[in-house]
Amino acid sequence: MPWLSVDPTELTIAAGASTTVTVTLDASDASVAQPGVYTAALSIATDTPYQVGNVGVTMTATAPNTWGKVAGTVTSGGAPVAGATVELGGFGGNYTLTTGADGTYAFWLDKRNNPVTAIVAKDGFKPQTATVKVIAGQTVTKNWVLVKK
Repeated sequence: MPWLSVDPTELTIAAGASTTVTVTLDASDASVAQPGVYTAALSIATDTPYQVGNVGVTMTATAPNTWGKVAGTVTSGGAPVAGATVELGGFGGNYTLTTGADGTYAFWLDKRNNPVTAIVAKDGFKPQTATVKVIAGQTVTKNWVLVKK
């Protein structure tokens, strides 16, 4: 995991002794693009006859105070539309998302992206656009109802 580092990465410990290993978690790493919970497991290799299990690591990355979340559901005929493309574009760039099996999507953005242009598309349906305003610290819901071509 690029957001996790260990120091030292290799060491020798005498029988009955102990040592400290520093585990550093870096939420500013480029691989941590969105707030949320990130998990990993540290494997410990040893040449002793004793079994050593993995050590679980959890990092919770919080959103900066200028960020808000844009979320919603894409449906058609009352049913969720899985695999729809939702693009959010603003001052900071364009972000392409794909809806899950339940038709939902969510993405955190800096409010400096306002106004955000949102586009939803899926083969066999008419694409739609809307303007969304990101509100810092809040979730703005933009649901879509797609119409078949």
